[in-house]
Amino acid sequence: MNINKTVSLVKSSFVQTIKKGKDVIIWHSLFGFPKIISLEAQKFLDLFTTPKTLQFLNREYELSVADKRFIKEMMVAYYLIPKDFDERNFLEKKNKLLEKDITNGLFIKNLGLIMAEVCNFRCVYCIHFNNLGISRRISNAKKIMSFKTARRAVDEYFEILGRKQSAGSKKKEVAKINFGGGEPLLNWPVIKKVLKYCQLNYGNKFVFDFSINTNASLFSSEIIRTLKRHNVSIASSLDGLHEGNDSVRLTRSGQGTFDLIVQGFDSLAKENYPINGFSFTVNEKNFEFLNKAIIDWASERKMREIRIDIDVIGMVNIPVKDIVMRLMMIRQYAKRKNIEVFGFWSRPAENLNKSTISNHVAFCGAVAGSSMCVNPSEEIYTCGYSTTQIGTLKAIDAFCASGGQYYGFVQDHLTGRTKRCEGCIIEGACGGGCNITCEFTRAFNTYKVERMCEFYRGATRELLLEQLREI
Repeated sequence: MNINKTVSLVKSSFVQTIKKGKDVIIWHSLFGFPKIISLEAQKFLDLFTTPKTLQFLNREYELSVADKRFIKEMMVAYYLIPKDFDERNFLEKKNKLLEKDITNGLFIKNLGLIMAEVCNFRCVYCIHFNNLGISRRISNAKKIMSFKTARRAVDEYFEILGRKQSAGSKKKEVAKINFGGGEPLLNWPVIKKVLKYCQLNYGNKFVFDFSINTNASLFSSEIIRTLKRHNVSIASSLDGLHEGNDSVRLTRSGQGTFDLIVQGFDSLAKENYPINGFSFTVNEKNFEFLNKAIIDWASERKMREIRIDIDVIGMVNIPVKDIVMRLMMIRQYAKRKNIEVFGFWSRPAENLNKSTISNHVAFCGAVAGSSMCVNPSEEIYTCGYSTTQIGTLKAIDAFCASGGQYYGFVQDHLTGRTKRCEGCIIEGACGGGCNITCEFTRAFNTYKVERMCEFYRGATRELLLEQLREI
């Protein structure tokens, strides 16, 4: 890249910094591009707080080859921009190009089949039933998905995957299908039929990435062997050890579930299909049980991943800073046990490494428009827990059409278009946060989405500092 010596360059107002000792981590709050630089380099960058030309700097400071190389690097990452360059306008032009890909189904990657809108558990924080309780979905007559509906959803999904993509895009070869609920295993016969149907009808065209979200209480040898044969990855939850889990994760009759869940984990291990980790949802009732003991327990079982998600709405009486520091303590302890700890709270930091200039970055697949989740009534949602309907199987031919529900949802959530996020230090990487949480807070004015934002910002800062500590 050649630099025009007479063009005035200025430090972008979107540049964010965190200092630790002699090092600084910087990132562009709209575009990403995190970098670790020295304090000396930061001081040099700060020279451009007011516009300066290279000609002026060379005359005043006699720029070295390294200085000029650093300036080029900062320009590539948009830390340094021409004085009159409008970054939001530049991003919006990129968004306009992305909009064309919405209508041809290019964004669609995942199919969610909501096999059952019922569950044999009734966890106190359950976002599925709590969020659905504020919409008409909870009163839908159809609670169990028929094979006819599942088959149609699968066929329509593969039709979208098989469409001719835009020039330069890669052909889709992997089909990601998730079985969710409620508790999907309450509808095991249909799941089994879907697995067989996919292999028979599409096995010569796609590689399958099957997954299931289950509470692990309904496993039988036949179920486990079938899941193993189709290489279905299993996602399950355990919200602490015995006392912690049973304070929040209950059966419909109000009994604890720890023993049922562990029995399910043991059944998987007996069939030589052990679970690699679990999700841990935290609220005020089990926050104290988010401790080293659960990491030790997982390590003894040779697990390697624990997803910890914070029920931000259900943690209103615990300071956000305390929540973040507990997470970071657990994460560091887990690393020493070779266990990765992550969650939605780590998503913005992960997204920082995907520039919004060259990637379609969003908080999750639902917000990115990459998921179509079909319920037993043949309605399509952004994710299985959402109240935002984006279409129906009946009108699937118009699903991706300009002006439709799906198109409008994705269009509204492209980077930089969420007004309440403007000026946030992680605007581009977070993009508005969890849409489900936002839906819930909009329905109940007593909850504030700002707490979620404070939490994600705090977690991102600590994760960036973690990078600095590890260099």
